[in-house]
Amino acid sequence: MKNKNKKSNFFIWYYEEGLHEFLEIWKNFLKFVWRHFSISELFATLLSPWRRDISSKNWRGWHPQRALVLLIGNIFSRLIGSIVRSVVILSGLIFFGLVFLVGLFLLVAWLVFPIILAVFLYKAIGGSVFFTGMIGFLMFCLAIIVCAYYIDSKIPYSEMSFVEMYEEKFFERICNRLGTSKKMLSKDVFRDPEALDGVLKKNNFSLEDFAQIVQWEIGLLEKKRLEKYFWRWENLRKIPRIGSQWKYAYTVGLDRYADDLSVSDSAEYRDKKLVGRKDEMELLKIILQRPDQNCAMVVGGSGIGKNALIHSLARQIRINESETYFKNKRLMVLDMGRVMSDAIAKGADAEGEIRKLFFEAAYAGNIILIIEHLEQYLGKEGNMFHPDIAPVVSEFLSHPNFQLLATSSQKEYHRLIEKYDRMMKYFEVVEMREPTEKDTVEILYDSLKHYESKQVIFSHEAIKAIIKESNRYNWSSPLPERAIDLAMDVLMFWNKKSEKGLIGENMVSEFLSLKTGTPHGEIKSEERRKLLDLESILHRQVIGQDEAIKQVSEALRRARSGISNAEKPVGSFLFLGPTGVGKTETAKALAKTYFGDESRMIRFDMSEFQTPSSIDRLLGSSQLNQPGRLVTEIKDNPYSLVLLDEIEKAYPEILDIFLQILDEGFVTDAFGEKINFRNTMIIATSNAGAALIKDEVERGEDAEKIKQDVVDYAISNNIFRVEFLNRFDSVIFFRPLDGNELSNVVRLMLKKMAGRLQREKNIEVDFSDDIIAKIIEKGYNPIFGARSLNRYIEDTVEDILAKKIIAGEVKKGEKVKIGL
Repeated sequence: MKNKNKKSNFFIWYYEEGLHEFLEIWKNFLKFVWRHFSISELFATLLSPWRRDISSKNWRGWHPQRALVLLIGNIFSRLIGSIVRSVVILSGLIFFGLVFLVGLFLLVAWLVFPIILAVFLYKAIGGSVFFTGMIGFLMFCLAIIVCAYYIDSKIPYSEMSFVEMYEEKFFERICNRLGTSKKMLSKDVFRDPEALDGVLKKNNFSLEDFAQIVQWEIGLLEKKRLEKYFWRWENLRKIPRIGSQWKYAYTVGLDRYADDLSVSDSAEYRDKKLVGRKDEMELLKIILQRPDQNCAMVVGGSGIGKNALIHSLARQIRINESETYFKNKRLMVLDMGRVMSDAIAKGADAEGEIRKLFFEAAYAGNIILIIEHLEQYLGKEGNMFHPDIAPVVSEFLSHPNFQLLATSSQKEYHRLIEKYDRMMKYFEVVEMREPTEKDTVEILYDSLKHYESKQVIFSHEAIKAIIKESNRYNWSSPLPERAIDLAMDVLMFWNKKSEKGLIGENMVSEFLSLKTGTPHGEIKSEERRKLLDLESILHRQVIGQDEAIKQVSEALRRARSGISNAEKPVGSFLFLGPTGVGKTETAKALAKTYFGDESRMIRFDMSEFQTPSSIDRLLGSSQLNQPGRLVTEIKDNPYSLVLLDEIEKAYPEILDIFLQILDEGFVTDAFGEKINFRNTMIIATSNAGAALIKDEVERGEDAEKIKQDVVDYAISNNIFRVEFLNRFDSVIFFRPLDGNELSNVVRLMLKKMAGRLQREKNIEVDFSDDIIAKIIEKGYNPIFGARSLNRYIEDTVEDILAKKIIAGEVKKGEKVKIGL
C-alpha cells in the first residue's frame, strides 16, 4: 500500500493519484461488464448445446427414427443455446461500449476540468448569463473532487502511529481490550515504547498481544470502509454473472434435496473468518483440482472447524476469490436423511433415488457434492433405519466427473470408513488439527463480533483466560468449539449482572467457580485465610499425623497458587501405613476442604480389580460397547478427589494406567477419547508392609525411618516400581496413633454420633469423660487401628441408645447423658 503519511498538494494529487484512481475505477467497470455478461466464456461455447442437455445414442442396432429424433433434438438444443448466448453477448458488448465511451468522456473532462472551470469563472465575472448558470454545476463537480481528495489523502488505519490512532474514536475499543479506558491512558504512553511496554506488563500483556488487538480492530474498520466503495473490484466481482451455468446440465433432483452454497449460504458459517487453516484449505483445493481421485474426506472432532473450512471455500467461489478451476463450481450440501425418508414414504427404492442424484451430479459437470457425517450412512452400524449407501458411493467414485466432499469425526472414521477399502482408495483425507491459542483468540473475536458491534464486552485478558480455562475445564470438544462454548456461557452470566462493566479474567473465574464448585482465579481473603490455616482445618477431622497433614497442605497451596504443573492432576499422594490410622479420613477431609463436599470423593476399592478384565472395567470395552467405571466417573465429576484404596492389590497393568495419569494428567479410554484428570486430586492408599510397620513401631523406630523401610520393602517385593512411586507428588507415611491421639479420635467419633442424633432424632446426648478411656481400654486393637474403636462404639454405645429409644426411655427433644 502506498504510504500516505504526508498529504499531497491538491493539484499534484489531481493529476497523479486522483487520475490514477479514476483510471483504476474505469478499468474496474470495464472488467466488470465483460465478466458480468460472461462474454469470453459464452463466445467460446456459442455453438454448444443449451444447458448440456444434448443426448447420445443409447440403443443397439440401426434405428433411423430414433436417430432422426436424436439429431433434431440436438440441433434444436444447439440453436436455442446459440440464440440466447448471442443476445447476451451482444448486450454485453453494447454495455461495454457505453462504459468505454462514458469513461473516455469523463477522462477528457477530468484532464481539462481546471481549464474549463477557469474559463467559466472568467466569463461569469464578465457578466455572461450562460456561463454564470453553469458555474453552479461546475462548483458541484469541484466539491465532489475535493471530497475525493480528502478521502484519498486520509491516512489508512494500518499506517497510523499509535499517537495518531489515539485521536481516533475507535481507539477507545483498543483501550477496552486492554481492560481500561482511553481516559486512563495518557497519549504520552504511546509515544514512548518503554512506557507502553511497562503499562502492558503491568496488565499482564505482551507487545504481541497488543499488536493482535490493534490488528483486529483495524481489520474490522478497514473491512467496513472497503464495503462502502462499491466501485472497487473486490466488491464488483461479488455480483453474480449472467450465463455462468449455461454450459452445464440441469440438476432438478439435487436442487430439491441440496443447498447450493456457491449461490447463497444461510448457515451460521456464512461470514465466519477462516483462521489458521491455510494449509488445510490449500490441501483441499489441490485434491479437488486433480483430474481423477478428486474426492476429499475432511476428518476432525465436532467443533474443530470442518464446516468452517467447507463454507469458507464456498464463500470464495461465491464472491469469485478462488482459483480459475473453481470459477463455475457448485458446492451442494446433500440432505441424505431427507432423500431416504422421502423415498421410504413414497415406497420407492432409496438406493435407486440416491443413484439418480449421484448421476445428476456427475452429468452436470460442475458439482462438488457435500455429505456431512458420511459414516452415518455406511453399513448397519451407522444407522439401522438407513440403507447402506457404500455400494452406490463406490460405484460413482471411480468417475472423474463425480466429486464428493465428505466429513467425519476421527472416532467414526476409524471405526467405520476404514472398513471400506474399495471406497477409501478414492478419498484423500484432510485432517483438521486444533488451532493454536493465538489463532483461537482471533476465532473468538470473530465469533463474538456480533455481540460487540456497539461496544467491547470482552477484554483481551478475558479471551486468553477463556482459552486457558477451557483447556482445563472441558475436553469433550476440541478448540475452538470448547473456547466458544465457555465464552458464550460467560457472556450469559455477564448479562445477568446488574453492573455490566467489561468482562475480565475475574468474571471468567467467577463463572467457573460457580459452575464447578471449586475456587478459580484470584485468591480472595476468605480463601486465603483457609489456605494459610489449612493444617488446623484438616486437623478438625483428622487426629494426629502432623507430618502427613503438613505435606498435603503444602501441595494444595502450590496447586492453588498456580505454581504447580498444570498438566498434571491438582495433587497426587500415596498414603502408606497400617489400617485405621486416618488415611481415608484425610482423603475425605481434603475432598471437603478443596472441593467443598465429601461427596466429591470417588472411591475405588482396588481389591475389586485384580484380573486382566479389570482394565476394561476401568477404561471401557469398545467390543462390548461398554464404558468404563473410572472414565465415566471422571467425565461426570471432573472436579473431584479419586481415592484408590489398597492400590497394591490391583492388577499390575492397572498401575501402568495410573502411571500415565499421574504423569500427563489424562488417559485414553477404549473408544479413543481423552479423559481429563488435570482437575482431580488422586490419593492412593496402601497397607503394604503392615507387619514390618508393627514391628518397627513396637521397637520405637523414627517415623521417617519406618517410611523408608516400607518403601524399600514395597520395591524389593515388586509391590510398586520406583517409577510409579516417583510419579506421586509425595509419598506420605501414616504412623500408628498414640494414647493421647486415641483419646481425641474417640472424642471426635462420639461428637459425630451425637451430632447425627441431634439432626435426625432431635435427641441431645452428652458423654462423661471417663467413658473415653473405657472405650480405648475395651475396644482398641492395634492391628485394626481406629476402625476397632468405631466398631466398639457401634456395638456398645449405639446399642445402649437404640434400646433406650425403642423402650421409650429417651424421646425426641430430651437430653440423655451416658457414662460408665
